[in-house]
Amino acid sequence: MRTLTCIICFLLSHQFVFAAPMNKQCITAPKRIYACDNLIYTSIKKENKSSLICICKTDKPAILSLLDKNTVATQRIIIRKLLSKHQLTHEQLRKVLEEIN
Repeated sequence: MRTLTCIICFLLSHQFVFAAPMNKQCITAPKRIYACDNLIYTSIKKENKSSLICICKTDKPAILSLLDKNTVATQRIIIRKLLSKHQLTHEQLRKVLEEIN
């Protein structure tokens, strides 16, 4: 019984270790208040290696509008913060969004 308890504890501890970094990489619109119920997982090539990221599918139009070049200064600051948080470039984010149907 002790062995089974140790195995269960080991598995549960590793599940949370892997889940925590993924939440950091979920890209959502900055104005989102509630949790996204439609996450899309995809990979992106960063620095010659692939990384797994997730994007809130319903936020695609809002994020794309922030990427437009004709945005006001406050929107440019918001998108800069979003790109910095997820360590992406404009081109990488746009490419990922274009792959989502």
